[in-house]
Amino acid sequence: MPNKTHTDNRDDAGRLAAGTGSAPLYKQLAADLQHKLESGQFGANAPLPAERDLALTYQVSRDTVRKAIRLLEEQGVLYSDHGRGTFAAPESVRQMSRFLDSFTEDTINRGGTPGQNILLMEAVPANMAIASVLHVETSTPLLRIKRVRLMNGAPVGLQDSYLKLPAGAVLQRGELERRGSLYRILIEDLGIKPSESLESVGAVAAQPDEAGLLGVAPGTPLLICERVMLSDRREPVEYCEMRYVPSYRYKTRISKWSLD
Repeated sequence: MPNKTHTDNRDDAGRLAAGTGSAPLYKQLAADLQHKLESGQFGANAPLPAERDLALTYQVSRDTVRKAIRLLEEQGVLYSDHGRGTFAAPESVRQMSRFLDSFTEDTINRGGTPGQNILLMEAVPANMAIASVLHVETSTPLLRIKRVRLMNGAPVGLQDSYLKLPAGAVLQRGELERRGSLYRILIEDLGIKPSESLESVGAVAAQPDEAGLLGVAPGTPLLICERVMLSDRREPVEYCEMRYVPSYRYKTRISKWSLD
């Protein structure tokens, strides 16, 4: 009778061997570990195997294992406790982490149907404030996309985004209308991976034009969130101002902070 542990090891290593050839090995490993987490093979706060055991199981170097674990920690899927090991984050934390990536994915995870009305999509020069947060020169061309975000056909928010795209990159309005998710296009078509955001949250009264778009009375308090999205290279790529109706439950996650 074959040894089950050895069989499992071959299966795990085989999944990486059969993975997407263009993806770095540590990203393939991270994707397989995340699949195990999402399928319930690791419960909330369950410890992961030690680095040396994962390296043996997947037949990769320990450096590859460390990079995969670091990536999943950045995404809020895993967390480490110094001296104790690495653990699976609870589902509620993983859900909040996913929201940082995509309104579309978050709406689907909530059981809703995402939608959008694109109000404008055009090249604009960066003003001084936006140039500062995106680390570009004033008047650098940016792509501005302003949308009404919908959940189950009802308006829940306004998103006004300014994107710093790679030289020569083109993002078509028709493609965004067809696919719905801006971040999906950034990842799949432009090779830009949203990985982290810096946010500030407050409240503001709805102006008459905003109220009309959102279906609320003028003066209704809206949740306002200003976000700077960073790529996996920690480069600022998007500045976005989001204004949500009171009924929309906004989720975010604070991963770490310290006092000097």
